[in-house]
Amino acid sequence: MDHNVKLSMIGLAVVAALTAGSALAQQEAVNTSDADNVEHILITASPFAQKLSDTPNSVFIVSQQDLDLQRVVARNLSEIISNLVPGFSPSTETMSTFGQNFRGGKAIVMIDGVLISTTLRAGGRDLQSISVDVIQSIEVIKGASAMYGNGEAGAIINVITKKPTANFEMQTSVGVEAFSDELSDAGYSISQTFSGTTESDLGYLLNLSGKDRGNLYDSNGNQLPGAPNSQGGMGDADEYDVLVKLDQEMDSSRVALLAHHYKIENKLHYKRSVNDDNGLVEIDETQPYSGPNPTTELSTVQVTYDHDDVFGQQLSLSAYMSKVNVGYESGSEIVSDRSGFKAAMQWTIDNRSRLVYGFEYGKDNTEQGRDRDVILSLDVNGVPITESQYICSVCDLTETKLSPFAQYWNQITEDLTLQIGLRYENFEIEVPDYQRYKRGILSEKQGDTLKYHKPLVNLGLVYSLSDSSDIFASFSQGYSHADMRMLRDMPVDSVTEFSDDIPATQTNYYETGLRFKNQDLQGSLSFFYSDINDGYAYDYNVDALIAKRVAAVVVADEKVWGFEATLDYRLNEAIKIGTSVSQSEGKRTNSETGVDYWMNGTKITPIKASAYADYRFNDMASVRMQVNYVGDRDKNDRESEAGYSYYESPYDGYTLVDLISTFDTDYGRFTLGIDNLLNADYQPLVSQMNKEVVWEKYRNQFSGYGRRLALEYSVNY
Repeated sequence: MDHNVKLSMIGLAVVAALTAGSALAQQEAVNTSDADNVEHILITASPFAQKLSDTPNSVFIVSQQDLDLQRVVARNLSEIISNLVPGFSPSTETMSTFGQNFRGGKAIVMIDGVLISTTLRAGGRDLQSISVDVIQSIEVIKGASAMYGNGEAGAIINVITKKPTANFEMQTSVGVEAFSDELSDAGYSISQTFSGTTESDLGYLLNLSGKDRGNLYDSNGNQLPGAPNSQGGMGDADEYDVLVKLDQEMDSSRVALLAHHYKIENKLHYKRSVNDDNGLVEIDETQPYSGPNPTTELSTVQVTYDHDDVFGQQLSLSAYMSKVNVGYESGSEIVSDRSGFKAAMQWTIDNRSRLVYGFEYGKDNTEQGRDRDVILSLDVNGVPITESQYICSVCDLTETKLSPFAQYWNQITEDLTLQIGLRYENFEIEVPDYQRYKRGILSEKQGDTLKYHKPLVNLGLVYSLSDSSDIFASFSQGYSHADMRMLRDMPVDSVTEFSDDIPATQTNYYETGLRFKNQDLQGSLSFFYSDINDGYAYDYNVDALIAKRVAAVVVADEKVWGFEATLDYRLNEAIKIGTSVSQSEGKRTNSETGVDYWMNGTKITPIKASAYADYRFNDMASVRMQVNYVGDRDKNDRESEAGYSYYESPYDGYTLVDLISTFDTDYGRFTLGIDNLLNADYQPLVSQMNKEVVWEKYRNQFSGYGRRLALEYSVNY
């Protein structure tokens, strides 16, 4: 090649990628070794691991090898899941998961089985609560389960942290990232792990990781706001994570301790303004920002005890304490203190049947508030005299939950497995007396105790067509209460009067599908339908039941349906390709008129498809090209000539291409990632929800990320 030829940024990146090498070879070896039978996949989200072939639901496992590749082209966990898991909405490119759903419903998010979702007051930061550096794998199980509560049957996301190694090991990872148009404005990361097991079978792991992220830029090289909306963003963000695990193995039992602390702070420097020419949010360098920075902080301690033989059964006990702080630039902060206990027994009745049963107890105290200007009196000229006071919008709520459950499996024949489960969801929310704030005026509100209880069932069948393929069908129920932000704008004087307007949501969920996996070919196909009673969502549509709207939330019945499909094929030892496609749709019903209308963008995602191609040059080098496509959606009619109702503007789809290459040496692994390789100019879906809303002042869109390069070096020693 002529050395005088000037390579473009894309050309240089591609050359680097094609000469780089790979840990993907190791990934493929692992996948190949257990790819000839679906029995080899175990799911650990329940207290006791179960085979995939016993599970009548769609399941997706994100492996550590997947995470090692994706973290160089994704900035947080929600982006990784969006890239890999069909059915999950595209990334919002903010801290928040507002508008991201599974099949029109929210997901339960857990870390090692501990619920981290803020269920009393949804903060939207559930997937911004842990560093990817400490994750071993992620299990995504669609539908509800008897063994977990607080669900609308969207999905269970169980994040599994790294485990102690058998021998003493250390791992060091360092990384740098920058946008191609502003390479000098770089972000940095470092992660250090110590892990091993003593002669007395005490396993230990310590992981320390931190990131100092750079600013964000669009495809035209313009600096994006650090937080494009009021939900917080990923620009100039400091992030750190500390994970400690101890695991003592004994003859027939095991006790483990997990302590985890995570914090991210999105540092803002300028206020936002809207460009009148294109309607896009941009930084305003004439107005320095001086308010609070958006933050998320999570601390968790968990102790688990397992015994293999208690009265001939397996015992699993776990107890946890956690605290979540979610801060916004408005100064508002959600604080959730939680503790809980879970006890479960597994009785292997015979070689064809088993029963898991137990109970779950939990307590959650949540508050959200900020300083407000309260009118004390009027002066002689009638001008209000105000004083700044801390005012809670969700005030000192305490939820107590006690829910027994049982799940039974029976292998009816060699090929047919039955699953049936029962859970009694039982929780109450104590609401103290509080004051409602509106335009400087406080009004007294009388509290009460809200009580919710419901027996829930699930039923499923799995039929083995062969050693490598199953078909399944299931019915399951989920049950959860509404976001308690509705109390903030309660229009009556007491919670007792208002209790009927914040009902719990019950979801009846149906799914059927096929999955297969052999040496070279694997795939899945599933169809789902949800019948939802008293679903709640942000809804301004003129067809909604206006009388039941409180704090922009409408309670209505919903129906959601759709499909998901995946296919992966190994052409030869060097090449593997794959694709997935998913789509959901849904309608909401006005309970007074019976009129159905399309659900808005806060719940429904347009068609989403992805494809990838992996090429392994040799034992050291490989490259991966992946494409993610999001389609258009235009279901709702205009509210008037002025535009659409809130969250109902049409979506314009977009396509993003990423390139990932890895190179293994005797001295460690190098991974190069190029996010948005083609430098596409687009807007994330959450930005488009209100691009044509009738109220022009809310038409605040923002551009997506431009081309970003990331390089990571990791070494084990």
